[in-house]
Amino acid sequence: MSKLKLLSLLSFTLLFCDDNEGYIFELNMDNDFYMNMESVVEFSQGQYNFYNLFSSRMLHEFKKPNPSTGETIMIVSFKSVIASKRRNDEMKPDHGAQKLIGTSYNHTIDSLGYIISVVGNSDLAQEVIEESDEINWLFGVNSDRQNLKYMMGGDTLRRVGDVWTIADTTYDVEDTYGFDRFDGYATSNNVYSFKKIKKKRGDVIAVLESTVFFEVRGVGSTWEHAVDFTQKGEFKCNMLFNITKGYLISNKMNGALAMKGKDLDDDSSWNGTLSIALKQKGKLK
Repeated sequence: MSKLKLLSLLSFTLLFCDDNEGYIFELNMDNDFYMNMESVVEFSQGQYNFYNLFSSRMLHEFKKPNPSTGETIMIVSFKSVIASKRRNDEMKPDHGAQKLIGTSYNHTIDSLGYIISVVGNSDLAQEVIEESDEINWLFGVNSDRQNLKYMMGGDTLRRVGDVWTIADTTYDVEDTYGFDRFDGYATSNNVYSFKKIKKKRGDVIAVLESTVFFEVRGVGSTWEHAVDFTQKGEFKCNMLFNITKGYLISNKMNGALAMKGKDLDDDSSWNGTLSIALKQKGKLK
């Protein structure tokens, strides 16, 4: 009887320890992977509705780290792109986004996991970068402020039930919402929640949720007008991360931003809503 009690106690202890084991969410840069992405962006202002539909398949490949600096090169290649735009009931191809087909980009990543440069591997690829300062979202990371290797907030051990916040403020935002010039700041707070662990074919898979609170404020200008501009909202994300192999299995994000603009010349104002739905799905090469 005492042996049975001891075995039960031991089993409970092992179970308890497994649930409280700490994990690090670290991208394994020895593994090349594909990332499929689909997004729907809707902008509504008054009686007008604008849509951008985008899907792509990207290959992420890693070179061996430089032994002296620890820097790594990640090559992102767009294998396929389907993109279109719609204004109310009028649909047409998005030729600007379709330029990405066949292009590739070298991301130089420092020893801490931060992207320090992005360079196109052809004249067309470089042209795409120069046309859009915000292209980094296509690669799944904002290279100015976030870490690619530790994309969920550093190399801290996380346990099931943990909740943590990654906050960021940028005071020199120079480009947003298509203004020719912009002078303002952006703040974001990403609250992560480690929900549970699943095991599949020997791999440890983390189930996470996050809520991102985002705000941009400043003055944007075109050749005609200067606008006092505000953009504020939140996004909900559901993620699966393969801890064993070190890659993002999936991410589903939905959210909306409320946008307000006031013309500083004639005091006229406008309101709009930007809704975004994004799906990402990763697979090892």
